[in-house]
Formats: sequence, C-alpha cells, structure tokens
Amino acid sequence: MNKLEKELNEYLKITPVNEEELKALKEWVADGNSIYSNPSMATDEHGNPCDFLFDYRYHAEIYKELEQLSGKEKELYLARLRGEDTIDTLREDLDKIVYERDVYFKVLQRHGFLKEAQRLLEEGRKLSFEIEFDPV
Repeated sequence: MNKLEKELNEYLKITPVNEEELKALKEWVADGNSIYSNPSMATDEHGNPCDFLFDYRYHAEIYKELEQLSGKEKELYLARLRGEDTIDTLREDLDKIVYERDVYFKVLQRHGFLKEAQRLLEEGRKLSFEIEFDPV
C-alpha cells in the first residue's frame, strides 16, 4: 500500500462518503493524486487547496441544480457562477433591488419612519457630495 492509499484509508475512517463518492475518490487516488488536492484547483478563503471530496460535492451540487433548470435559467445560473454580468443577470438584480426598495419604503411608511429616513438619505447625499468633490 503506497502513501496515497494510506492517506485515503485514514481519510475514510473519519469522513462519511456514499458509494459514488468512494468510487470517485479511489479513481482520483489511483491516478496518483492526494485526496487533499482537487482537479479544479479550488481553494478555501485562506488560499489553501480544498480536498477532493469538497470539490467533488460542490460540482455535484451544481450539476443537480442545472438538471432542474430550463435553458435560459441554466444560462443565468452559469453566468453567475462565472461572475459574468449579462443583461439578464443585471435585470434580475435590478428587479430584486427595486422590490426590496419598495418593501423597505412600505415598512418605513407603516411605522412612521419615512420622513426620518428621507432626511437621513439627504444628509448622506450631501456628505458624499462634499467628500467626493472636496479639493483638499
């Protein structure tokens, strides 16, 4: 048993996996890879490589989500994953912002805070204008 196989065995003692994941893990290790690396070169928030199973599960989630979407929905979903702004994603984002704005407006109005909110918005506008155009 080589080092990578030992690594896999130790990993499996503490990590629950299903049969499909086990098969993928064994193939990954058989190809000469560590379970602590991944084919996407994905990293965590600290820049450390994610393990194979984390990456595998992440991609499985994406495929599962894609199966449930229509053609146009798939395009939007994939564009968002790639971090792309398309006219459709921007329109979707704008619709969400407008909806939330309308809800906040109604809540502020219902609880008698609308005038105070409008005053604070105006103060903020003036302040940002002063900071933006301050010739200092």
